[in-house]
Amino acid sequence: MKTITIDQLRPGMFMVEVDLPWHRTPFLFHKRLIRHQEDIDLLRRHGIKEVKIDPSQGFDVEPVPSGDTPPSSSAQDAAATPQPSLEVKPALSEEAPQPAYSAERTTAQRQQPVTQEEAPSPSNAQMHAAAAQATYTEATCSMERMFEELEAGIVPRPDTLRMVVTNVLSRVLDDGAAMLSLLSLQKMKRFDRTLASHALDVCTLSLIVAHAYGVAEGKLEALGAGALLHDIGYIRLPRNLYRKSHDLTEQERTLMQQHPVLGLAILREAKEDRKAVVRIVAEHHECSNGSGFPHKLQGDSLSVLSQLVGLVDAYDGMVSRRGGRPAMLPHDAIRQLFRLGDTGQYAKDLIQAMIGSLGVYPIGSLVLLNTAEQAVVVGMNHTQRLKPVVKVITGPQGGSYLTPIRVDLGAQATGASMRTITKVLDPVHERVNVAMFLDGIHEEAA
Repeated sequence: MKTITIDQLRPGMFMVEVDLPWHRTPFLFHKRLIRHQEDIDLLRRHGIKEVKIDPSQGFDVEPVPSGDTPPSSSAQDAAATPQPSLEVKPALSEEAPQPAYSAERTTAQRQQPVTQEEAPSPSNAQMHAAAAQATYTEATCSMERMFEELEAGIVPRPDTLRMVVTNVLSRVLDDGAAMLSLLSLQKMKRFDRTLASHALDVCTLSLIVAHAYGVAEGKLEALGAGALLHDIGYIRLPRNLYRKSHDLTEQERTLMQQHPVLGLAILREAKEDRKAVVRIVAEHHECSNGSGFPHKLQGDSLSVLSQLVGLVDAYDGMVSRRGGRPAMLPHDAIRQLFRLGDTGQYAKDLIQAMIGSLGVYPIGSLVLLNTAEQAVVVGMNHTQRLKPVVKVITGPQGGSYLTPIRVDLGAQATGASMRTITKVLDPVHERVNVAMFLDGIHEEAA
């Protein structure tokens, strides 16, 4: 962390703290990537004099020549000279040309290390990825605190929910692909899910699906709040019941199915009166065909938002480790969603929106190509769902590529060398650590 003056702040820096409380600033959260000069001007107009930045997530401050000092705020205000913003260069991939400065360097120069001044600036995609990571980390801390308070008998505070939902929603609307990629990576790294992590993941994915489904923007905050709270009834049940994912006794199953009712009781204590939020907590396990619980509601008596959160909740349960049970492969979970539509548990148009958001081959899938190469899905192709963006990691003979090859399967030149997916592989059986290929590259899916 580094403390700098507002006059040293530049687009591309990652801000983590300011010298004023949040309610006196224009931003709900202070941890954010500074994208535009207008953001800095807005902070200055609200009286902010100093900020803390994290150079590991964005630009560092420019070095001050010996004997010089940064211009004071008053001197800059008197001069009223606009400050130039730093140029943001496009992202690089394995197949992209090198920056012009690299091509112009001589052989002798190329043997020398690249100086800090020569290093390429963070790309817009990297900035989106950094912002998504910061949002997720901040929201995770908030949710962990909220569930700790709930276990201590303290009802959830509306401002906590509002802050988490607003920040996550902002990132989803700004770059849903970056958030979706980040979710996939977090699930692979997480040994077991907690109530807090599950609530945040369901909230994030519900907002992504709702946006694709066409839910009005004015309803998204209530949807996000309901998704965060949908399982709060579990805190009034034996702690091990939530972690137990299978082999429930009949008594345990009956007890577990009471958590929506217990959740409603907590909402009443918290004086939560938003109808959409209450219905999501009450109905997220009800199904259109009447096979759900606790009241076996069906058809038009169910809220669309409740069904959306319920569907996302079901999918998240499939692809998460829980109580020692391994996670289902994302592609297998997608096939299970199709079955849920065929049996009438959820509306087919809702399932189509969900699959459209995730892709037929979700991010993190390990696939076999027609070239006998193995690849990891790292991004979606919104116009050709069967042709995602992949990282080719092994050759036809099984040897690993030193540098994985990034290929958009939907943007290849027509010909015999076109790569296509032939089947989905199990990373455990293939002994492939998929997270290794997602870590640090989720910005490429943006």
